[in-house]
Amino acid sequence: MTLDDSALPRHPQLEALRDPDEEDPADAVARAAGISFIRLDGTIGCMVNGAGLAMTTMDLVKRAGGEPANFLDIGGGAKSDKVASAMGLILEDPKVNAILVNIFGGITRGDEVARGLIEARAQQVRSVPMVVRIVGTNAAEASALLEAARFETAASLDEAASKAVAASRRVSA
Repeated sequence: MTLDDSALPRHPQLEALRDPDEEDPADAVARAAGISFIRLDGTIGCMVNGAGLAMTTMDLVKRAGGEPANFLDIGGGAKSDKVASAMGLILEDPKVNAILVNIFGGITRGDEVARGLIEARAQQVRSVPMVVRIVGTNAAEASALLEAARFETAASLDEAASKAVAASRRVSA
């Protein structure tokens, strides 16, 4: 029997039937962190906030000639610790050779995401090129933090997708 996680709030008694030994460890980590995560077959890890933005980001990665390695939505209001956890999930996939972070700040503050990215980079065990696009709430503060930490940034989503695909190709070559 397969239980859809999204149905568990309506049927809390079914949680007791969950067998953690049968679950992908990455899925368990994502669920515990409150992150929507689905592993895919590509090489470009994607971190976004919002399902619609995730779909758009993945579509633009494909349009730029790349393949997304995951669907990962950190959700609204994500703090730096959640961002660092999300980055860990992406980096656990050995096929990921570039990362695209695309954040539209509303509830989510850009500076919090930037701090999480900086924290995650300090904990990284392997070096993977990353392109970051943050717009919206506290985007200027995020930009200053990312510039000081020497992250590659992009002003538009098309530019970010193109840069991530190019970085992925450089690593693959």
